[in-house]
Amino acid sequence: MDPTTFSAFRDLVTSRRSVRRFAPKAVDPALITAVMEAIRFSPSPTNRMCFRFVGVTDPLLLQSMKNDVMLQVEEVSKTLDREAAETFREYARWFSFFDQAPLAIVGLFRVFASRLPGGTGTEPSIEGLAEVQAFGGAVHALMLGLHAQGLGSCWMSGPLIAESQIERLLHVERPWRVGAVIPVGWPEKMPAVPRKPELGTFFSWFPA
Repeated sequence: MDPTTFSAFRDLVTSRRSVRRFAPKAVDPALITAVMEAIRFSPSPTNRMCFRFVGVTDPLLLQSMKNDVMLQVEEVSKTLDREAAETFREYARWFSFFDQAPLAIVGLFRVFASRLPGGTGTEPSIEGLAEVQAFGGAVHALMLGLHAQGLGSCWMSGPLIAESQIERLLHVERPWRVGAVIPVGWPEKMPAVPRKPELGTFFSWFPA
């Protein structure tokens, strides 16, 4: 393998940022289609196609999604004491900025009946684990592909507070579920490099 291949991969991964502010410029659908063509080859633990993506560009639909998210934030806040509610509302302001992007890609996943035995007694069940892993891998590949196209994106789970409402708006039916909302667009500016954990905090050799 050409060593420049790994160099390009490393640079792509380490230069990607979570973008939350976007320029008022449309995204060419051909750029997204090209990334999706590559995502078809994203690995899956069980080699099952357990993920889908839906592109949303209609500003009114994005606003409706945001409204549903904020309504759910208020419903949750009502169950908390005053201080906790204020803290939650402050945190939840990061749940709804996807409507400021020219495109939001909604990631869907589904769970298949497991080909492996379920958990018994104290043994945990692995039902759905492979599908969640495959979905996460596909989202990661998607965001790297978008970055390679010069686009910014952000992996959002906060909007899932209104999962059922978003599914209704997008006509998502079971067994499919919304697993992520990813705003996409041309970065207004690139964020600073965030602090990342040192290698030794998440990787080790065994035996040492």
